[in-house]
This record gives sequence, structure tokens and C-alpha cells, in this order.
Amino acid sequence: MRHKDFDAKQDPSRLMKRAVFLGIALLSVCVFLPLHCSAETPTKTPREVGINLSNIAFYTPEVVFVDVFKQSQPWSSQLPGKPYGQGGPLSIDARGWIEKLNGNGHYAETLMFVDLDGHYFAGDYVCIFDGEGTIEFAQAAAVIERKPGRLVVKVTPKNGPISLRLTKSDPKNPVRNIRLLLPGFEKTYQEQPFHPDFLKRWDGFQVIRFMDWGMTNNSKVSKWAERSTPEQATQGTEKGVALEHQIQLANALKADPWFCIPHKADDDYVREFTKLVKASLSKERKIYVEYSNECWHPGFDGGRYCAERGKVLGLSINDDESQLRYYSQRSVEVFKLVEEALGGKERLVCVLSTQPSNAWAVGIVLDWNNAGKSVDAVAVAPYFGGIFGKPASVEKTLAMSVDQLLDACQKEIEANSKHTQTIAKLVKDRGLKLLAYEGGQHLVGVEGAENNEKLMKLFHAANRDPRMKDLYLQDLRGWEEAGGGLYCVFGSMTRLSKWGSWGVLEFSDQDEKTAPKLQAIREFMRK
Repeated sequence: MRHKDFDAKQDPSRLMKRAVFLGIALLSVCVFLPLHCSAETPTKTPREVGINLSNIAFYTPEVVFVDVFKQSQPWSSQLPGKPYGQGGPLSIDARGWIEKLNGNGHYAETLMFVDLDGHYFAGDYVCIFDGEGTIEFAQAAAVIERKPGRLVVKVTPKNGPISLRLTKSDPKNPVRNIRLLLPGFEKTYQEQPFHPDFLKRWDGFQVIRFMDWGMTNNSKVSKWAERSTPEQATQGTEKGVALEHQIQLANALKADPWFCIPHKADDDYVREFTKLVKASLSKERKIYVEYSNECWHPGFDGGRYCAERGKVLGLSINDDESQLRYYSQRSVEVFKLVEEALGGKERLVCVLSTQPSNAWAVGIVLDWNNAGKSVDAVAVAPYFGGIFGKPASVEKTLAMSVDQLLDACQKEIEANSKHTQTIAKLVKDRGLKLLAYEGGQHLVGVEGAENNEKLMKLFHAANRDPRMKDLYLQDLRGWEEAGGGLYCVFGSMTRLSKWGSWGVLEFSDQDEKTAPKLQAIREFMRK
């Protein structure tokens, strides 16, 4: 389990304490109920590895789309002489396009590739749009050719982010459907929305987990009509990336998608979600389904929602137990809806996720209303290194060198492997599979320790150290040898910050020779 905040630009209030439930050691796990809601979890090779894709926003470093406007910041309202974003109310339609400006110099602005230190593509971009009006560019971008509905924009990343400004728009025919295309993709962006480097980077991973693409943890979506769609002005909103794009990517990579259903999603949402997946996803692909993510976590809306619903339904007089019981109960309801809409079980992998070190919680989730009979797999997050960022450990951690810290992580991985062996046997003896929904290093300050700059620098140095490759190989091999199945590494690409070092890469143009975590994963997958 780890904090999901990738960057200081995200709300730091989301970093809250992990729930600590009463329980006993995992060695005393008593009951894992058998039977399944579908065929066995797919096994394509002896080494099943997945990747958790990092969220998409105007400040995240991965260039996913060749139309980079899909990664833009939601509009800000601007007036000359006023502070940033203080230009007054904006009139925006349901898809996120500006309906009209307010006059008197008022304009709408959006940013792309903020705080990336020039790590994105340079060259002559093409901006095309519908409607009548004027678009200007600033900071790293400048218009060098202008025609109605089409601009050529020279981008120089060393000058900072791209600023796109809508300064005039005809309210009778407003500017909309803006696309900002990377050099060379004007003729192909509609048929192939993903950058070829992005596709190449994650080719070979058997499973793509879309938890952060869906902005699962704090999702506000409950109705199908509220979801993100490909027609939205940007995919970088609190609604996350459209399901259509998730399916497109799974098809393009020939990878099985792992979908996380929003915690507030009603039954109709689940049915419509499944209909779209059934109609669009390649028939060769399995479908992993999980209800929300880490619903015991009090720092996420999903966890708080399950706690509230458990109380309302009176599922237990114990607050923690009622929270877990609601998660279990709603998960099974979602699985049944998906199975009905799919019209069968053959492609479905139903996943209940839980805490790896809390047998009491595992038992509650599996035993409530015989939920274990309706699932295929139990998923945990076998991170290592989390203890070193806790406030009680900071003084001892800061006394370590990078090598000493990595030595300590190595010992923890060895202990985790023995732990996994016991749990995997218990799970497999009962007909279930043990998966890792997330995993990797967890070197990050928490509960206030994230503000210790010396600690942050130590953790960053450890993540970049060549020895981290050996630790990841040891971790992955230990998981496999202990009987663990699919391992979904967390995560794809993020900048290092005080909120963690979650990405196996830091920037899209990074030389993989400087990325020890990704080197380890590739080596593990090859053998």
C-alpha cells in the first residue's frame, strides 16, 4: 500500500494515515473460500507482469497522446493585471469547451507540460480547431503560421511549459475541438491516438491496470452520463481518462485490461461499462474487474464511502468491520452485474483486493456473505521499504547511507518472500490465485515526514542507484518463487517528489540505462 499522490501539485491533504485494523499475523489466516465467478486467471507465460499507468495531467511527464491537448490543464480564467486564474467565471459547456468570453481583455488559458524541465518534444506543432476566434501561444510556444482554423506553432521546451490562450471566440460559433498535434502526426492522429514511443515502452506487459487513469480513489462519478468521454476537451480532469481510450490501449498493446469501477457507480453504470467493453475490447483479452481501490483507506473517498454505506446498512457494530463488509458486498454485486452483461464467465477475472498484513481484514472481505465463492483472485500490494519513511523511523533512516538503506530493503524483501510463500499456499489450496495489484519500492516520507528534505533526497538517491535494479529483480523473483501470480508494478512514469518516487521512469525522453527499476522488470520478463 502506498500514497497515491505523485506530485506536489496534487492536493497534499489526500495523504492521510493508513487504516490500522485489529488483527493477527497472516500466518493465522483461517478461511479462504473456494469456487469462482469465472474461468481461472489467465496465465500467458510463467512470468506474468503488469504495469499501473500513472494518472494523466498537465504536469505529468509521460507523453501519451499525439494530440497533447488531451493532456492539458482544465481552463483557467484570466484578466490582464489580475492574479493567475482570477479572471472571473467561465462559461464552459458539458464537454469542457469555452462557450463565450466576457470581454474587456478576458481570455481563457490552459497549460501543458508544466515543470518538466524541458523533457518533452520540440518542433513545429500543428494546432487545428473548429469555430471562429483567435488562439495565441506563450512561454515555450509561438505561432509561426496562421490560417483559419489551423496554426503552426514552434515549441521550444527549454523555455518552460506550453501556454495556449483563447483570446477571442464568436459566441455564435465558438472555438472548440482544439487539437495540438505533435510534429508528424496530423494525418494519423485520429486512427492512432497514442504516441508510438508510449506504445513501444509498455509493449510486452501482459496486464495494464487503469486505476489511476480512471482517477479511481476520489472519483465523483456515479452515473454513466457523468463519465469522461473521448470528446472531452481534456482527459486530464478529475473524471480521468475515457474508457474508450483505455480499451483502445489494451487492444493496441494486446494486453489484458484491469479496470477499477468507481465506488459510487450505480448498477446502470456497471452495465453500460460492461456493454462498451464487450463491444470494443478484443475477444482475445481477459477482463480484470475490481471494485474501486483500497477501500479500507480512510484517506480516499472510496474508503470513506464504504465506511458510510456500511454504517447506513448496519453491517456491523464495529466501524472497521462494517466498512470492509460493504466493500466485499458491493464487489460481489459488481461482479455479478459484469458477468450478466458479458453474457458469460470465460473472459472475466474477479478480484478482491485486501491488506497483505492483516489476516482479520482478509477474513472479513472473503467470508462476508460467502464472497470468496464469487471471486477468482485475492490481490495485495507487496511493497518494500515503507517503514523507513514513517516518523518514528526518520532519525534512524537519516543515519544510513544509500548503500545501508538498500541493504535494509534487501532484508525486508527476503522476509516478504517467505511471507508470500505462506499466503500463496493458503490461497491456492482454496482454488484462488494470489496477485499483486501494486508493488515495488515504497521509500517515501509519510505523516509529515514527507517534508523532511534530507529524507526525500536520500530516498531519491536510492531510487536512482544502480543497486535498485538488483532489489527489483530480487523482489520479483521472490514473489514468483513463493507462488505469487501476476505482479502489477507501480507505476509507469512520474517525477520524483516529496510524495514519492513511484515511476519506473521519470521522463518520456529518459535513457533506460539510467532507469534501474525498469531495467530489472525488462530483464525479469525476458527470462
